[in-house]
Formats: sequence, structure tokens, C-alpha cells
Amino acid sequence: MNEKNKGNQDEFDIFIANSIFPEAASIFSTHIKTIKSIKNTAIIVMDTNALLVPYNVGKDSVSQIRTTYEKLVKTGQLIIPGQVAREFANNRTNKILTLFQQLTRKQNSITNLQKGKYPLLESLPEYKEAIRLEEEIDRLIKEYRKTISSVLDHIRSWRWDDPVSRLYADLFTEEIVFDLSIDQDNMKKELKKRQIHKIPPGYKDASKDDSGIGDLLIWFTILEIGRSKSKDVIFVSGDEKPDWWDIRENQSIYPRYELIDEFRRKSGGYSFHIIHFSQFLDLYGASESAVEEVREEESKLSTEFSLIGEFIHKWQILERTLLSKCSLIEPNLPDRWRMNLREVADQLYRQRLVDKMFVLELQELNIIRNLIVHKGESEIDKIPSEIKEIILRLDILIDIASKISFDNVD
Repeated sequence: MNEKNKGNQDEFDIFIANSIFPEAASIFSTHIKTIKSIKNTAIIVMDTNALLVPYNVGKDSVSQIRTTYEKLVKTGQLIIPGQVAREFANNRTNKILTLFQQLTRKQNSITNLQKGKYPLLESLPEYKEAIRLEEEIDRLIKEYRKTISSVLDHIRSWRWDDPVSRLYADLFTEEIVFDLSIDQDNMKKELKKRQIHKIPPGYKDASKDDSGIGDLLIWFTILEIGRSKSKDVIFVSGDEKPDWWDIRENQSIYPRYELIDEFRRKSGGYSFHIIHFSQFLDLYGASESAVEEVREEESKLSTEFSLIGEFIHKWQILERTLLSKCSLIEPNLPDRWRMNLREVADQLYRQRLVDKMFVLELQELNIIRNLIVHKGESEIDKIPSEIKEIILRLDILIDIASKISFDNVD
């Protein structure tokens, strides 16, 4: 057992279940009100991923989203956690830059028709017609590029006044944003405790730059809303990680009972639900077309995030395998190696246990891994088929690493 794991083991509370479920009798008497029964009185809390959905749907759906928000603002049911507002600020620009990138690539991918000179065919009416059509197509391509350039210039001109940002500026006033007051030291201790004992939420984001504190801040905001307002809460989120949901067959089945019970205790007996953005729109009467468009977008994102999650999981397998192999050469691995597989791969290469291609492939995949961990999943501009290909490349490295033999090591 390495020192890091030994330290965590020493800190593990063998009586943690008593802390997670301090009221044992309530486990058998839990009553969760249905979503429909609380829809007109519950507080609706929005997650960051829900606020980003309008960047990927059409103007009719955006209009339906506005109408839905307006209803909830009027009834005083809508709340945006301060952490969500901050995360939106960090992710909004990327959504616009991705749109700019996609349009630019589309513009650059279209080229003029390649004209050749065929004097022998000039007397043919069909050839003359082909030349005329080529010239017409080239003219339209030129016009298309010019139009796309105008669209790109319009995107460049946005200064926090894109259509989605304007929508939120109109609706999300200071009264809508609930900014939690926290003790940072205590919050760090709470995060560490939850990560060691895998208490939801946040422990699945431990590898991120913020160690998963974002989800915990949102959760503590939800708990405070339940406590201070004595209300049921419906959390609108596209997050499908197992530190929010009980998952089977890659489907989110139930919100984690730990969350439901903790909310019940903190709020004085109220209910907590999690729903997707499409369910939220449907619940509050948005058009069927808007609900369906959002549902399709959620399905696409769910597939992409599932594949990204698979990549991260397999990267961790590769990491453990390489560290295990290298520890047989260097029993006291330098701490920096545990943070940088390049050092480990280089050591294995010097021992002639892997070839140069293995090291180069590892470097390339490490770039993708760093993008996910340090910049967030939304930074990855990969369609699902490309992610699948990357995972296959990772499988090959895992297979090679698992077969490393030390028979020829000096």
C-alpha cells in the first residue's frame, strides 16, 4: 500500500454510516412527495449545464425557455446558485468560441470547383452548360463565404450580449441568485471527508483542478435553500455521474438516497428531486417541439460524456498499471512521477520495456487527458466516433503495459 492510500486508510471513519444516516428509524419512514404534487410550490434550482443548453437549440426553443423561466420568476420559485453563475461565466465563452470554430471550419472546407481546359469539348452544348454551372456554383460559393464572414463578424462583436446572455440579464436579477456564505477551511475539510468516504456529491470530480468543490458548493446551496425557505427543491441538472445518481445499464435511475435523506434532515422533512432540463420544460408546459429538441441535445451530450467518462476510467487503469510496473524498478517512486506519466514512460523506455512509439502515443493521449481534467469536458472538440477511436488507442497502451516483462531488465 503506498503512503497516499495508507494515509487515506488511516483517516477513514469505520463508523461513517452513523454520520451519513444519523436517524436510523427515518430510513423506514421516508416519504418523498411526487414532482407533480410539488411543482407549483417547490423551489427550482438550476445547474450550470442547464443554463448552457440554450446555446445548442433553435430560437423557437429559446423562446419557450424564456417563457418557462418567466413563469417561475413571477411565482418566486426560481433560484440560481452563486456557484452556478460563476461556472456559467467560465463556460459561456467556450460555447461561443466553439460556434465560431465550427463556422470557420465550415467556411474553409468549401473550395471552388477545379476547372480544367478541354478545347476538344468546347463545341458541345453539354460542355458549355457544365462551364456555366461551374461559374454559377463558384459565384454562390463566394457569396456563401462572404455571408459566413458577416456572421463571424457578428459573433466577434458580442460583448456579453449574445441572445442567451441577454435572456439571462433580463430575468436573473439579484433576487434570483442565491450566493452561499461559506467558511473556506471548513468547506475544504468537508470535501476531503466526502471524497475519502465517497459521500455524494463531488467525489467523482476529485481529479479536477477544483477537486470537485463546485458540486459541493451547489449542494450546500440547495441544503441552505431547503433550510431557510422550508420548501421542497427540484434540481434541474444534466449531471449523470454516480455521485448524484444510482445508475444501472448506463441510465440514471434514482437520485442518491444519501442526498434525499440529507436534504430531508436539513430542510425539516421536505423532498428533493433531480430532473433533466427537457423534463423541466415539459413539467412547466413548454411546447412539445422545444422539449423534443432539448431532449435530443441531452441525448447527444449524454453519449459524449459517457465516452469521456470511459476514457478517464481507462486512463486511470493505464496510470495504475504503469506505476505498478515502474515501482518494481524504482521502489521509492518520486512524487512527481505520480503526477506525470511521461516520467514513468521515459523510465520504462530507458529500461527497454516499452518502445519509442509507446512513449509518443502516451504523450498525445496525455494532452487529451489534460484538456478534460484541467479545462473541463466542454473543451473537448471531439465527436463520439473520434472519442471511441481514442479509447481504442488507450486500450492498446493498457494491453502493452499489462504485458511488460522484467525478464531482460539489467
